[in-house]
Amino acid sequence: MLLAVDIGNSNVSLGVFQGEALRMRAKVSVHTRRSADEYAAVFYDLLRLHGLDRGAVDGCILSSVVPGLTGLVEAAARTVTGAEVVRVGPGIRTGFRIRIDDPSQLGGDLVADTLAALTEYGAPLVLIDAGTVTTIAAVDRERTYLGGCILPGIRASAALLKETAALLPSIELGSGEEACLGRTSAEAMRCGLLLGSAMTADGFIACYEALPGMAGARCVATGGSAELVCARCRREILYDPDLTLKGLRYLYENSRHKR
Repeated sequence: MLLAVDIGNSNVSLGVFQGEALRMRAKVSVHTRRSADEYAAVFYDLLRLHGLDRGAVDGCILSSVVPGLTGLVEAAARTVTGAEVVRVGPGIRTGFRIRIDDPSQLGGDLVADTLAALTEYGAPLVLIDAGTVTTIAAVDRERTYLGGCILPGIRASAALLKETAALLPSIELGSGEEACLGRTSAEAMRCGLLLGSAMTADGFIACYEALPGMAGARCVATGGSAELVCARCRREILYDPDLTLKGLRYLYENSRHKR
């Protein structure tokens, strides 16, 4: 079995694959003061909770956008599984071209997202990852990652509004239809955050589709806030909550074949 670990700004996501089947998915909140042993204890308990034998895990791959946690979580994964940990970074075999000024700046989660989306949905692509931050990227017909944009995540934006404007209320970003005109402060905030995020995504999709090699692009989304945004977009968007974990499995297979 393979343990896939994605360290994000808010959560550490875990997945255990047996072949192509995802046997376990779990999230652990990020705590910068946890030790490697504490992370190992949490990982060990999660495997037991899902009825999985840690001794059967013979491979591990890790991506991270939080450098301060990378070594700790890697050590924890190694302690729990005893397996070699493949880290997503420069030199890993991605299976697609990256046409940005410094490819090493492309986060491991976006590398995984891109490979999984290409493998499962084909090119060209507009790829949305809506988490703590929202990224919207373009991958052309030749499987080349062209670049994209980075925006504040919808939940982070809601928290920032409350923190910086004393009279604005705390709000819940639930499901449901928002009118384009809010009649209360809370309604106006939900309208701006939810519909505004959807309109932004629709706008970037239209811009990217006009680029060479992007005509007819399929749109794929993942991330904790993706459903909130995609449900309000005019463009049809495929939502895949396990895209990053799937991509890590594909990266591990590519890396194993390379070795």
